[in-house]
Amino acid sequence: MYGHRQAMTTCSFGLPIPPLRPVLRQHLVQLQAAPITLRLFNRADLPRWRAFDDRRSRGILRQSGVDEEARFLAGVHRSRLQQDNDQLLLGVFDDRHGMLHDQLQIQLHSAHARCAELRSMQHSHEHPAQALQALCPFLFDQVGLHRVFTLLPVASSTPFVDALRSVGFEHEGLLRDHHLDIDGWQDRQLLALTAPRWRQQVRPD
Repeated sequence: MYGHRQAMTTCSFGLPIPPLRPVLRQHLVQLQAAPITLRLFNRADLPRWRAFDDRRSRGILRQSGVDEEARFLAGVHRSRLQQDNDQLLLGVFDDRHGMLHDQLQIQLHSAHARCAELRSMQHSHEHPAQALQALCPFLFDQVGLHRVFTLLPVASSTPFVDALRSVGFEHEGLLRDHHLDIDGWQDRQLLALTAPRWRQQVRPD
């Protein structure tokens, strides 16, 4: 299982902060919150991913010239959290049937500031709350992140958005013309959660 201890460090302005504990490919990451399990992808998951991606992208125009399977397998091979811009890919799998419900991407924006972006590829599956309940303790307590944020369409109203708010993600602002798609420039709302805020949610005393 993933996890190891390191001594407390002190940043350049004297503030003691816990060290970031990198997540590497050799780590066995398996996070459970019945009825789902979050785990790293492997090449054997490609058939499940194909079925998931076909369902997710039905009616969505694919990016021209991009081999989605090759990009997925490259992401699986490079999946880690160690340096700035690294991305960790986790699948949300049904415990009973092994079906893939979602693909979560955690991108480390700053290892120094312990800040990462969370992306969900499927906002409407049945178990987003369980996925976040498994993911947050891992990112905040085991990896040592301080801040996790996500960018969403302004009018989002999905089970994933509801689950984000239930675990403590708060609206922090609006990014004008942040996203470009086939309909043009789109605004994005910023939701974020910090480690102290999350711990206050789960341990209010």
